[in-house]
Amino acid sequence: MVFLSERERIEVLMMIGFGDRVRTHTEVCQLFNDLHSDRSPITRSTVTKTLKRFNLTGNVKNLPKTGRPQTATDEFVRQNIAIELEESPKTSTTTLALNHGISRRSVGKILKREKYHPYKVQLVQELSDDDFDRRLEFCERMMEICNDDEHFATNVVFSDEATFCLNGTVNRHNSRYWSIENPHWIHEAHSQHPQKLNVWMGIAGNRLIGPFFIDGNLNGDKYLDLLNNSIIPALQNNGQLPHNLWFQQDGAPPHYDIRVRGLLDATFHNRWIGRRGYIEWPARSPDLSPLDFFLWGYLKSRVYVCRPTTLQELRQRIITECELIRRDILEKVTQQFVNRLAYCQVVNGGHFEHLR
Repeated sequence: MVFLSERERIEVLMMIGFGDRVRTHTEVCQLFNDLHSDRSPITRSTVTKTLKRFNLTGNVKNLPKTGRPQTATDEFVRQNIAIELEESPKTSTTTLALNHGISRRSVGKILKREKYHPYKVQLVQELSDDDFDRRLEFCERMMEICNDDEHFATNVVFSDEATFCLNGTVNRHNSRYWSIENPHWIHEAHSQHPQKLNVWMGIAGNRLIGPFFIDGNLNGDKYLDLLNNSIIPALQNNGQLPHNLWFQQDGAPPHYDIRVRGLLDATFHNRWIGRRGYIEWPARSPDLSPLDFFLWGYLKSRVYVCRPTTLQELRQRIITECELIRRDILEKVTQQFVNRLAYCQVVNGGHFEHLR
């Protein structure tokens, strides 16, 4: 947009002329641009607006701004709102409007002008008093290993289980039933006996292990069978496990079964992480598990884009979406595990998700 000074606007009006010799707006543009070749050229629209302004007001000054001018009272309210937010940053815009006798829209304008931004709360796992030291100790030990072997994280099989319910989740804002008459559409979202699939998966470097589906709820017997007949064979290369492969699991009760720990000791020797493992996995630490901080949330967001109607469809949807996850994404997730070790150390084993 080209802005003219008052003197230049007068020149434009003089170039238009009066009486018998009135130039067209195109001619005025050409004449003005020829005389002022050192500045940005004007367009016919500029000439039209300049003439309209003169005919409307009788001068070439800018039109007065519309709206109520800011007063000392406005500034007083703005300062009071800033003070209140400094003392109580969780105050809602509705409460601010009531406290200061203005509309929520006015509050919104003030907050925008003062560059305030609304930030959502993040839900994190509750930590007990002992968890901080254990998390810090784990992160320090893992960082020492990573510093000695920069490829260590890619040689760890991170594992976990999750439940996928058939009803999934329904976002009513994205669900519509178009009809001339109200169909009284309902969705049964809760059941005493929900249809569900329990799934085990692992992330090893840039590839996924699984998914392996569990019949019913997981217990020590089922987990032992899963390790012997599905997980360990999937990790083997020509019948042998890579000599530098590690295995990670959390402290869920089935993982703590003495037979499970015996199998992991015999299979991975001093290369497994978990409850009473060679390296102790810290309790209540989903923020350090790649499956918790990435895979399950990402996978469920994809699987439930269109709600599956049968368990077989849900099962196939999980398999398909797993196959579509790119290897470069998994590489970044594995690297993120190392980064999170550092974040956790910075806060001495505390929560760090809200600081990233």
